[in-house]
Amino acid sequence: MKNSNSILINSTITTVGPLSIKMPVAQGGIENRFGNFPLFTIGAKEMQGRDGESYTAKEQTGYLPSTTVRGFLRRAIVTDAMTRAAEAGNHYTLQRAYADLIGQDAASEKSERIDLLAARKLRDENEVLDLFGCGISMASRLLVSHFMPAGGAVLPEFVSVVRKDLEDTEGVVEALTPSDRDAYYARGDSNTRRADAAGLVADLKRKLKAASRKGEDVKGLEAQLKEAEALVAKFEVQMGDMQNSSRTLAGYYALPPGTVLTGKIIIERPRDRDLPMIELALDALSRRPLLGAQVARGCGEIAGSFDVMQGGVLLKKITIGGFAPAAVIDFGVVDNAKQSA
Repeated sequence: MKNSNSILINSTITTVGPLSIKMPVAQGGIENRFGNFPLFTIGAKEMQGRDGESYTAKEQTGYLPSTTVRGFLRRAIVTDAMTRAAEAGNHYTLQRAYADLIGQDAASEKSERIDLLAARKLRDENEVLDLFGCGISMASRLLVSHFMPAGGAVLPEFVSVVRKDLEDTEGVVEALTPSDRDAYYARGDSNTRRADAAGLVADLKRKLKAASRKGEDVKGLEAQLKEAEALVAKFEVQMGDMQNSSRTLAGYYALPPGTVLTGKIIIERPRDRDLPMIELALDALSRRPLLGAQVARGCGEIAGSFDVMQGGVLLKKITIGGFAPAAVIDFGVVDNAKQSA
């Protein structure tokens, strides 16, 4: 295979279950209104306010970040190589694991000088770094786009969840030791009292703030607030090591099932060993087709198809999903000499 034609993989991912993604909040930034689910502005649309006046608002959509897909591909390839190396007794060093799996090269980041001969030798010896890049000394040849909804803007939806306490499962508390059972019920009583006192604290703080704005005498409210805060502290002490009930209301944002996302994977200056690595990673994704967060709560399952193109010719079609091996249809290898003629 010559290196003149890039390999283009036209990719379609369909959410089988809800897809939950949560991006880290930048230092000094604030979380967006969708729990920091990744959003892009894709245009503007006319909206009508409560007063009947129209205004222009940003049209936003959720999407699947390239880093999620690219990260999975890299991890699948490297973990497979590490497992095979360990079975052969050739365990990876910590430095190589960081370089291959994360792309971290501390040496290159400490110096601005790049040894081109050493970098070329490393590319030839290490197929992962050659494709994915490493540090500042070795650029990646693998380009992965963001995966955007195919039919227009799709915003993430809120999904609420609850984590139950012990007493919500019949027979569990009765099966505890007598001392732990008493401690559990005492904790529950103290927690109820603490919650009531905490509600009183919040109410008194509102009243105190309103009275202060009006210039009224607040000594009585301040005394009541002090007593209520002391009650909260008292009941927290009584709860001991179990200050929080395990019954918790929570939630997350997710793209709905059936969302079709499209993107591209491009291998520049392809080598014979590149595409087999991508196929291995897609097979791993097919066998465990889960991406993003909240997978233990039923999120993340996807299916997909990947059309491998070179020189405008379809080489392979790879279909993934269903916790089964990837299905590959091979249409044959392109003769690059003819393509470039």
